[in-house]
Amino acid sequence: MNYNFDFKGKSVLITGAASGIGLESTAAFLLNGADVYMADYNEAALKEKADGLKKEYPESKIITIVCDITNSDEVKKIPEIITAETGRLDILVNNAGMAHSAYSMNETQEDWNKVINLNLTSQFFMAQTIANAFMIPQKEGRIINMCSLGGVMGIPSAAAYSASKGGVMMTTKSLACEWARFGITVNSVCPGFVETPLIADNMANEKWMGYMTMRTPMHRLAKPEDVAGAVLYLASDMAAYVTGTSIVIDGGFSAGS
Repeated sequence: MNYNFDFKGKSVLITGAASGIGLESTAAFLLNGADVYMADYNEAALKEKADGLKKEYPESKIITIVCDITNSDEVKKIPEIITAETGRLDILVNNAGMAHSAYSMNETQEDWNKVINLNLTSQFFMAQTIANAFMIPQKEGRIINMCSLGGVMGIPSAAAYSASKGGVMMTTKSLACEWARFGITVNSVCPGFVETPLIADNMANEKWMGYMTMRTPMHRLAKPEDVAGAVLYLASDMAAYVTGTSIVIDGGFSAGS
């Protein structure tokens, strides 16, 4: 058993890699020797972050993929890029997603569909694409899906978001059962409220921040590195017998206070 986070010789694809949890996870894998494919729809931000990481980790391959993961044609091209660069893909971190808040009586079908499409549907088809192209033929792989506290407990004014993340949790379990015979583990992480650009407006609200720090037993929001550590664990040799599960990272919020 390798009790170190050693990803030398491994290739990782991280979606939503230009900011927040995706960027922190990218840095964490690079620190531990992996080659990383950074995928994001924001080309300018992706280039800026990748250029900085290339200077910091010159020994690792960092390949950028500009991609809208809700566009199936763009997703289908990703295996071609990976085949040309490293020839294999060992780990998928299905991180790209969006936050959304709306009272249910005001929710529009357009916004509902947008949230479900990005947070749930695109995750499934990204996993399917990568599994078919690499992990099933290789007879091994790790898939880590980004779920949320919203997939574990109800959050007011977030029905679409909670539905999408609850779907991620159950999709994770289904894929884990189906793909275990191919040596693929499928798990999810469920962060609570994390200090990322996704909740910048909330963090600027003193009343909201006061409530959140009071309500959370650890009296702070999560940081991206709190989540990246769990991602690394699920991708590592130490989690070889862990599949179909979700790790909640919320400072005790869902445990009660």
